[in-house]
Amino acid sequence: MKNFSKAGLLIITLVTPALIFVFLTYFGTNHYVLPYYNPTINRTGQVEIENGDTLFRKISEIKLKAAKTNVIGKLTVVNYLPETCKDSCLLMLAQLERINNLTSDIPDLVILSLTKTVKKKSDYSDELGKGGWKVLSANKDESMNVLHNQLGLQTNSFENRLVLIDKQGFTRGFYNGADSEDADRLMAEIKILQYEYRNSTH
Repeated sequence: MKNFSKAGLLIITLVTPALIFVFLTYFGTNHYVLPYYNPTINRTGQVEIENGDTLFRKISEIKLKAAKTNVIGKLTVVNYLPETCKDSCLLMLAQLERINNLTSDIPDLVILSLTKTVKKKSDYSDELGKGGWKVLSANKDESMNVLHNQLGLQTNSFENRLVLIDKQGFTRGFYNGADSEDADRLMAEIKILQYEYRNSTH
């Protein structure tokens, strides 16, 4: 009787992991889904729903007084740079350099830094304004309008904040650019979106 019990226990121990593996392989979803932000609000203040799905607001361009910049077809990271960059701003710049390095494998990636003027250029990265890292002229109020009204960033402090926009113009993430872990998350999510786009074209 003991031998039967041991045999049954052994079978359960061996078979259960195999059944779990088969179930996850054929019925599980093995990918990370990035959220969408900024749901569309109708005139009555209600979130718009279509066919059971929430509708989200998207933009086609970053609108500034001096110029408009198209974001469709690109993975775009938007941030605000103060006139003088110190402490946490310098930490953010270091993370933006890392993010900018992704452009070698993801040519559709663009960084848009909004700033009025850069007083101490020696504080800023040599990569700033080159290649996929663009600098757009905007005063603080304009920058706040872009980040808050156009991209939906909800915070009292806009410095060191990074916003990710996908190729359709939807806001997909908010990050603390001075935090290396948050920057790692942003880089991972950029790669996830690029992977999804690449697979959707095949």
